[in-house]
Amino acid sequence: MTPLSEKSGVKVTQGMPSVNGVSREPVSGKRHLVKAAALVALMTLIGRVLGLVRDIVSAKRFGTGWQWDAFLYAFMLPNLFRRIVGEGGLTSAFIPVYNEIAEKQSRAEAFRFANVTISFLSCVLLAFILAVEGLLTLLLKIGFHSQTVMLTFELSRILFPYLWFLSMYAIGMGILNSHRHFLAPSMGPAILDLVWILAVLFVPAWAAGDFIGRIRWLSCALLFAGVMHVAVEIPPLLKIGFSFRWIWNTGHEGLKKVWHLLLPVVLSFAVVQINITVDMTLGMLIGPGANSSLWYGNRLMQFPLGIFALAMGTALLPMLAQQVARNEKEAARKTLSFALRSIFFIIVPSSVGLIVLRQPIIQMLFQRGEFDAVSTGRCAAVLLGYTIGLFAFAGQKIMNSGFYAAHDSRTPMRTSVIALLSNIVFNLILMVPFKEAGLALGTSISGIIQFGQLIYFYPKKVGEFPFREVAISFLRILLASVAMGVVCYFSWEILKLWIPGKSTKVQLLQVFGSMTVATLAYLGICFVCRVQEVHEAVAWFKKKRKPSADPADAEKLMDGI
Repeated sequence: MTPLSEKSGVKVTQGMPSVNGVSREPVSGKRHLVKAAALVALMTLIGRVLGLVRDIVSAKRFGTGWQWDAFLYAFMLPNLFRRIVGEGGLTSAFIPVYNEIAEKQSRAEAFRFANVTISFLSCVLLAFILAVEGLLTLLLKIGFHSQTVMLTFELSRILFPYLWFLSMYAIGMGILNSHRHFLAPSMGPAILDLVWILAVLFVPAWAAGDFIGRIRWLSCALLFAGVMHVAVEIPPLLKIGFSFRWIWNTGHEGLKKVWHLLLPVVLSFAVVQINITVDMTLGMLIGPGANSSLWYGNRLMQFPLGIFALAMGTALLPMLAQQVARNEKEAARKTLSFALRSIFFIIVPSSVGLIVLRQPIIQMLFQRGEFDAVSTGRCAAVLLGYTIGLFAFAGQKIMNSGFYAAHDSRTPMRTSVIALLSNIVFNLILMVPFKEAGLALGTSISGIIQFGQLIYFYPKKVGEFPFREVAISFLRILLASVAMGVVCYFSWEILKLWIPGKSTKVQLLQVFGSMTVATLAYLGICFVCRVQEVHEAVAWFKKKRKPSADPADAEKLMDGI
């Protein structure tokens, strides 16, 4: 990577080539973070919209039956390991080491380190996948009385190689993000959703007999999506000068550092995925439809979380890693504060809106075909449980980036273990009265506990945490969001009277009309309550419309608001 000579608190790039349309000129730290996060958010938004379409067509075709429960559990298994080993844990351990090598040695040595990592990871994953395939084949031969369990094993055997492709995609994502290239890696979710939609809508004749045949076809199609994930990253990797070369060197110093960071990170991400596994396993004990309700409720909760928190976290980690590598403590503190305040500015009102409009949103999106009114009620209850902890889930992604950038992966691991134990306890308590909605609520409570721990340990393990400015900003945003929620509720009730009916078109007008009124009310209330982030947004857009003659003036503008 080209050496970065300027201080990150003033300028974070110097002489970098244009990437994804970003100018060659020096870019201020906040502006670069906003641009990178905006690009990832845009691609993620496309993916989330496609994801909603995929959930709509899936709900209409498969409903919340036991066959769909089995598919979702089988699809969860490779994703569990993919997030632990691949784009979750490995990327978080890989990026800081890659950036350190690029800064202190050279781009060529960083590429060599990446090839060592890819060669080693490919062999380990291949051996692991073959072992799992053998175990699943044995379990299918033994046989079980439960149709759901047998179908889960069968579909898992089809889907598990998906792990290898997604892990290779994750390494490519780490390389490209470190070089400020966010477009190709962020296309992954959109690719998956598009293949999924086409597989549901266009089923070949040999797979069109029943639910199970269609689900088998969908499982096979998702393997092709994994191949496409890797393929889309090859052109930009070649453009920055990277090409794969087989290098087997288990003694490479960078690989040792990744391994040192990886184990706690893997355990941290494993705890998160074990939480999901616990939820879905307990959901199977609750009965048919529970896992499907958890899936659709979680998907809606993930919409704002994936667009904004994941985008900010993806853009934040490379920047924080570079600032920490140069010992720029004040710049890192400002970057973390800006990221948290910006994400709360969007996530908190989104949470309130989802809580107020959860029933009409689910009814508008999913209630058709095999997805009936009972399914809507169950999913709405699950969505309420998940949304209560949405701000904490978003905050975790930002805080974890701060710890990983400082090469501290043990603290997130410890907080995740405590969150896992609390999640199990709350799940067992709450699933009795609230069924699958209790599982969602238990997950939210454990998420809030973990977020609180990350804030508590940050100044002890990493550096100064901007608690006062973040707390004041959060409280003002929360007050504005609650007021917005009241406006949203009454505007919904008024629109139901003005535009009566149950058709999809009428529901769209009712829901999006109330969302529009609520959004305008929220922005207005933020101005009245002097929420800093709305003024920063206005200043940033003014700067975009009228560029400053001196790049330093832009930084003064952003820092002085």
